[in-house]
Order: sequence, then structure tokens, then C-alpha cells
Amino acid sequence: MHNDRYVTAPVLGPTPAPAALDRARRLGLAAVLASTLGLGLAYGVGYTVTAVRFQEWGAAGWLIGLAGAMPSLAVLTLVPFAPRLAGRFGAVKVMVAGAALVATSFALMPVLEGFGWWLLLRLLSGVGLTLPWLVGETWINTVVTDRVRGRVLGLYAMLLFSGWALGPLLVDRVGSTGPTVFAVGVLGMVLCAVPLVLARRLAPAMPAHGTVSLPAAVRLAPLAMLAAAVGGVAEFGYISLLPAYALDAGASTSTSLRLLTVLLVGGICLQAILGWLADHVDRARLLAGLGGALAVGVLGFASLVGRGSPASYLAAFALGGVVIGFYAVGLTMLGERVPTAQLAVANAGFLVSYELGATVGPVLGGAAMDLWRPHGLAVLVAGVGVGFAVLVLRRSHLASTS
Repeated sequence: MHNDRYVTAPVLGPTPAPAALDRARRLGLAAVLASTLGLGLAYGVGYTVTAVRFQEWGAAGWLIGLAGAMPSLAVLTLVPFAPRLAGRFGAVKVMVAGAALVATSFALMPVLEGFGWWLLLRLLSGVGLTLPWLVGETWINTVVTDRVRGRVLGLYAMLLFSGWALGPLLVDRVGSTGPTVFAVGVLGMVLCAVPLVLARRLAPAMPAHGTVSLPAAVRLAPLAMLAAAVGGVAEFGYISLLPAYALDAGASTSTSLRLLTVLLVGGICLQAILGWLADHVDRARLLAGLGGALAVGVLGFASLVGRGSPASYLAAFALGGVVIGFYAVGLTMLGERVPTAQLAVANAGFLVSYELGATVGPVLGGAAMDLWRPHGLAVLVAGVGVGFAVLVLRRSHLASTS
């Protein structure tokens, strides 16, 4: 496979033996996976504390939404340039520089209070978060073998979203005011940076100049890119709107929040199963199955969401695994289909697709809920799932008959 070529930082002396290279792969993977938990933690803390503080300051809804969108805007702006930065300066230097930028933005938040300052700081934080996110995923897909790619990326997704889910819990625990909550954000980036620094000689080399453009890289793995977009729509549609959706359906406030927590926990726990499946079945058909499961899952959940019964929590748990699964399985297919020299640029296209879905998902979902209360969101996402499944199966059929 293309990714069996592993290049470490230049060393003097004899060429390393294959056993040493395998050990370098494992240690490097362990480092970048360990850094992912801190990355997710910083995401979760940043989104939560910003929303809470803007609400406390009396911000309008559109302004709170704009603050939440600033990191995504940074991703969409920086991603096309990030692969060249990693190729020119090295993976670890770029990832650690991004972590330092995020830590700085957290440190400045209690000093530079106010809407304008925080919008700027959230934009800078998004720039910083993009670098370890993009380069870390490229690192994993570059060095992992295809035999275990799905399981490794399933573990990656579990760690990333575990940190993300832990962020709001810590904000609730330490409060949204005072220096402690911002220190937690800084600590997240320290946890992200330290394993990378320790493994700095194990990072794969990345090309200083991409061999393809971003649009051309998207065409190398179109199903993976579409899976990222669908995942962004479904994931952020439900993460953003589930509490309001459940309340409209007749659930209590506490039930609506518990349903969201269970959905996130399901998304984290079920990635191990999906990762195993991605290594043992055709990945295109697995994506088609996820599309069908998404349609069935959201409609099944819609029939239970207002009841607060054990069945509604079980449905939320399963639905979480499906909506987050698009990201991990799509990323697995990306690594399978794209040559190593083009992975960084293709991964950039994958993140752009994901962020576009994450941006339009809550907007379209909210509009659908206005058109049909309370189940407009479910109908919209079910339609997206069916359309995605049909498209994947059609492409797979055409590929097999050509």
C-alpha cells in the first residue's frame, strides 16, 4: 500500500532496520493519538465558555451564533494553506505552534473581555486548532497500514470526541468566570503539545508543495468528502438543535439535556465497532449502510424523543454512533484511496467538506423545524441519509460494471 513508506526525520548512521521503523510507527501513532484528547478538550471548553459568557453578557442570538462559527471560519480560511506550512516547517513544529496559539487565546480571554475581542480570539483559536487537527489526521493516515486503518481512526475519533464532550462538563464544574476555566483550556493544549514534542523525530515527512490542487484532491476520494459533509450536517444539526427539538416534542429540560449527553456518549463508544467493520467490510458499502442507518435512526428517535423512556435513550445512543461514524469511516476511506504525497491536501479538502456541513447543518435544521414542528430536523436528516446511501450504491455499482 502507498502508506507503507514511512519517513522519519533525518538521522546519521546506518539505515534503520524494519523492526525499528515499525516501532517508530507505533510510537509516533501513540503520540499523535495521545495529543488528540487535549485537542478535543480545548474545542469543548472554547465552544462552551464562549456561548455561556455571551449569553451572560446579553448578546443577541445571531451574535452567539457568530461566535460559535468563528473557529469554523478559521478552518475554512486556513486549511488550503496548512499542508504547505507542514511541508515547509515540519509536522510537529506546525502542530505545536497551533497549540501555542490556542493556549495564548485562552490566556487572553479573561484579560480582553467584550464581544469584539472574543470574536477575534475565537478566530485565532480556530486558526491554532486547525493545525494539530489537520496535520495530526494526515500523520495517522500516512503511517498506519490499511489492515488496521479503520480501528486506529475509530480510536482517534473516540479520543477527539471524548475530549470534546468532557469540555462542557468541566466548564459546568469550574464555572465560566474566573481564571480556572481558561487554565483548563490552556491545559488542554499542553496535553496536546507534550506528546508531539516527545515524538518530534518520529513524524512523517510531508511534501513542501502539494502535487495536486485542493479541488483535484477532492476528486481523488469524492465519497469520503461527501461522507464528511453528511457527517457535519447530521452531527452538528443534532448537537446544536437536539435540546430544542426534544423540548418541542414534549420532553422536559433535564430529559433533553440527558438525551444530548447520551447521544454524544453513543457517538464515542460505538466508533470502536465501526472501526472494526471498516477493516473487515467494503468501506463504500459501509458508508451506504450508515446512510440508511441514519435515516432509520433519526425517524426511530423522532417517534420516541418526547417520552423520556429507556427506549428513547437507547435510540439516542445508537444515533450518536451513526452521526459521528461518518467522520471516522470517511477518513478511513480517504487514507485508503489517496496516495501519500497527496494526503495532506486531500485531508484539507476533507476538513473543508466537514466544516461546510457543520455550518449549514444547524441552519437548515433550524429552518426545517420552523417549517414542521417538531420533526422537521428528523425529516431533513433522514432525507440526507437516504440520498447519500443511494448515491454511494449507485457509484459503487457503476464502478463494478465499468
